Amino acid sequence: MSTPKGMKCVPRTVGTGDKVLIYSDVEHIILQLRHQVPTEEQILEPSFKVAVSLSPAEAIAIASDLLNAALPQLAALRATVEAEGEPEMVG
Repeated sequence: MSTPKGMKCVPRTVGTGDKVLIYSDVEHIILQLRHQVPTEEQILEPSFKVAVSLSPAEAIAIASDLLNAALPQLAALRATVEAEGEPEMVG
């Protein structure tokens, strides 16, 4: 899929190979999630693409929720790295 005319696309590929794309212009913010599985690899697992249009307030709330979910995990990772005495990997 190409980027809609006049919009900017910020693509992210996550560890599972799935994609998160953020399309935006001065009037719109669209969050798209893509999960593709080749039929020859797994016929029963569905592929999908879904998109939601967000207001600026909704986008900020989701960003805040993601940060709040990530911070405890990063703190636990940092504590594990420090306990093992290895060079710090997490900023």
